[in-house]
Amino acid sequence: MRDSTPQERPFRFAILLFSLLVLAVTSGFATTVNGEVLGNIAASIVLLAGLASMYHSRILLVVGCVLLVPALAARWTFFWLQASALAPASILFSLLFTGFNAGALFVYIQRRGSPTNDTVYGGICVYILLGYCFALVFMLLETLSPGSFYYTHAAPVGIVQIQSQLIYLSFVTLTTVGFGDITPLTPPAKSLVMIEAVVGPMFVAVFLARLVGIRTSSH
Repeated sequence: MRDSTPQERPFRFAILLFSLLVLAVTSGFATTVNGEVLGNIAASIVLLAGLASMYHSRILLVVGCVLLVPALAARWTFFWLQASALAPASILFSLLFTGFNAGALFVYIQRRGSPTNDTVYGGICVYILLGYCFALVFMLLETLSPGSFYYTHAAPVGIVQIQSQLIYLSFVTLTTVGFGDITPLTPPAKSLVMIEAVVGPMFVAVFLARLVGIRTSSH
């Protein structure tokens, strides 16, 4: 039987994109008990969809599985035990898998020839995954060094509320909207926010330029 080519599975990145959008919606309601459960389920689905997006390479699948298992185990262990000592490990494992997923997708779409709907979905997924990667870095920093960020309104209480606020901060920074209601205080936090503010527009510019360049050359 002939192996499936990427064109025969046009929805593998679309599924990941849809799960990322669902996670974005549920993260805003994570401060409630039901919202926290839904947020963990959505995050787990994103991790599984990210692994499925690597099916084209056996090596990526193996490495992805090695990173996925501790990420899921740490996330749900922290959810059930609610032990603050487990928070850094849960965040770190999620960060490792998400960063690997974003890097694998980016390399894959860069090696593709003419752009397809699939590669466009993949590029959007990389962009959103970048936002979550920075959010996880912010969470890890705030967990290890409390007070790294200043909140104009009431400061979040607990890991779940911090997570919700820093995901919001990450995407506001990534898109260079910059509402200013959450600001970095420490030098590491300021450096990370500056890096994300540069990476976000740069990725969009490079990705769009590549799509236009390939489309023009093909004509």
